[in-house]
Amino acid sequence: MRQKVVWFVLGVLVGSLFFASAYPTGNNIQYVAPAVQKLPGSDYTTLLLYTPNGLPLNVKEIQRAVQEFVLKSAPNAKWHAYAVPELPKDAVLTGYGIKVTKDGRVNVLVLATRKGVPVQVTSIRSELMKWSTKKPEFQEDIPLGEKIGVPEGWRVKTVDSSGNVRTYTGESEPYWHNFGKQELRYDAPPYGKLYAEFYMWGLWNDNDPRTETFACTKDSAGHGIYRVTPGILLKRHGVSGYKEYRIRKVEITHDWGVDPALKGELDDMAPVGIINQYQTVPINVGPVSYPLAVGGYKVYGDSIDPPAIWTIDTLGTGGTYTETSEHTVGIMVASSGDVLENVLHDGNWHAVINVKLWAEFSGNEHLIPTDIHHEWTAMTWYVKVG
Repeated sequence: MRQKVVWFVLGVLVGSLFFASAYPTGNNIQYVAPAVQKLPGSDYTTLLLYTPNGLPLNVKEIQRAVQEFVLKSAPNAKWHAYAVPELPKDAVLTGYGIKVTKDGRVNVLVLATRKGVPVQVTSIRSELMKWSTKKPEFQEDIPLGEKIGVPEGWRVKTVDSSGNVRTYTGESEPYWHNFGKQELRYDAPPYGKLYAEFYMWGLWNDNDPRTETFACTKDSAGHGIYRVTPGILLKRHGVSGYKEYRIRKVEITHDWGVDPALKGELDDMAPVGIINQYQTVPINVGPVSYPLAVGGYKVYGDSIDPPAIWTIDTLGTGGTYTETSEHTVGIMVASSGDVLENVLHDGNWHAVINVKLWAEFSGNEHLIPTDIHHEWTAMTWYVKVG
């Protein structure tokens, strides 16, 4: 059945959140209220927000609108979630899409570009519309295959910081619940493009009164990637606006401590240590397992706790450029983290994890380059319980 499309354009209210058409800010960036499309589906609803005239969108205004939209789209869900971008000062948000199911799961798409780059409004709208036509896909629950809890005949009582007493009896069978895909596309001419696609999972029914456990990884079908494409490759293929910039270094961060109140801790991560070029290592984090094949570069996985940090070095011996630096670098890393359950369940929105993709580009081939540029993009994933 064809979906019904509801249009709102240029500051028409969603709830009552968009109240201005455009306004200057202290750093001379002029923001605009987005063009808005709401597309009701049979068991999910889609919201598209994009620039109507090339001016950037205000991330804080988008966040407030998305929070309200998520709650209204899944009023009976116990768990609600969404994600919003974090961008550097020289980047702007141009488009945002979110699909919300009745049980509160979401797919998110973020479109961003460098400040000052001409924005093709029709192209952004077309990209969002194409994304909106695909029904959101979620993986089946994945059981741990073991029981956890209190053996038969025993009882455990806990007291939280507020004096609330909870009693636990019996065993349970924990399982990983898929919250959905988060996708971030950042065009950064003339240097390159950054892309992140990851899936969020929650460990349910684990009978642990202290913490909630989440995982940031692939889906069980193998989808998910962190990818950086250098300008030199894009220029060779005729993409306008890009120059001969190579990749020197890539860094991926999973920060489980983004909300201090949750006291997030890194639970598990992979890969860890030094992984050499063309090495294949097994990844077993949270609900999924997969082989990680490293290309023509080294990977360094460091457990800082709460952040997990992976560094990709594309340079060769003596700091020389390798062929890899002129081609797309892609990898899928994974981690899981624990947060305080009693804080997460206080009825408020909480930032659970911040996922960041950073890249260093060079515009020359010298051993000691003089034309170095850094680009990054990030996304913070939020949860509200109850």
